[in-house]
Amino acid sequence: MSIRKHNRGSGRPPHHHDSDDQKPVRQRATDQEIQKWILRQHGFVPESAWLVHCKELFGLSQPGSASAENPCPPEKVAAIKQAFRRFGLL
Repeated sequence: MSIRKHNRGSGRPPHHHDSDDQKPVRQRATDQEIQKWILRQHGFVPESAWLVHCKELFGLSQPGSASAENPCPPEKVAAIKQAFRRFGLL
């Protein structure tokens, strides 16, 4: 028993813990962080509804979750897709 207590946690490779720490950070990027990045990189702030629409387009949310009243303009989709890739969503 004492051997297990002393070696507890040593059975995992060191990189396992590091990769666990990185994944949630990328997946938890807020819409506000994405909007700020797009503003800096592309010069416009995407509306929250556009982000929801694009998440649906790329399979990141359930179909029907985006409002049909305010879809993302087609010319803005590429910039939002780039941001999703930057934050590890795609």
